Amino acid sequence: MSPDAIRPPATLVGQAVVCGIAVAAARFVPVPLLDDAIRLRATQVAVVRTLRAGGREYPSKRVAPLYEGAEGGVFAEAMKYLRSVPRRVVLFPVRKYVAIFGAVRGVPADVMKVVLLSRAINRSLVQGRLADGTDKKEREAEAKELRRAFDEALKGMDLSLLKAAIGDGLSQGRKLTPAAVKFARQTFGKSADEPVRDAELEPDGEVGKSAERVEKALNRPEIQVILERFDEEFEKARKRN
Repeated sequence: MSPDAIRPPATLVGQAVVCGIAVAAARFVPVPLLDDAIRLRATQVAVVRTLRAGGREYPSKRVAPLYEGAEGGVFAEAMKYLRSVPRRVVLFPVRKYVAIFGAVRGVPADVMKVVLLSRAINRSLVQGRLADGTDKKEREAEAKELRRAFDEALKGMDLSLLKAAIGDGLSQGRKLTPAAVKFARQTFGKSADEPVRDAELEPDGEVGKSAERVEKALNRPEIQVILERFDEEFEKARKRN
């Protein structure tokens, strides 16, 4: 199968970038459990969008290891928190942050991880994996194997150039930090029973502009080479698992 046939569509990449920005913004949320809940929910939404783009209709909880991690259950308390969190906590006023978002240690890696996860899942779906008709237990086991392969590929590569490119797209000024925190809280900090609408994944303002810059960075030829090398490492790791 050609690389073009497996490459994720631009819309899906854009949604993954936006979700990744929310995951990174959780670093600036000073509310215990809410930060973990935002990270989990934003990653889950990226997975859901990838599944739907690949024609899969089952609930995301059937492949929970993809966003919870291969071991699962780590964020159970965080999800319970989202179901009961008071609105006054979710909408707690955003502080005046002075940090430049993309320059904060760990932020580019957070965004990168969500983008690569969506890419790896999309690749698997195009190859016919995680099919609708698969037995539930078999599909969950397959999701665990894919997540282990993803984690292994992530650890086995030097992705510093990719992180730097993403960081450049996020480091255009100080306005992004408060905007990203507000976006993350309002979109992914609400009750887990409230769906995230498509329009919410097309933010305007600083978050939308930054997402566009990151998408452009990801399309640079030298970055595309790194992404394709990650695909190869993921395939090797999947075969080992």
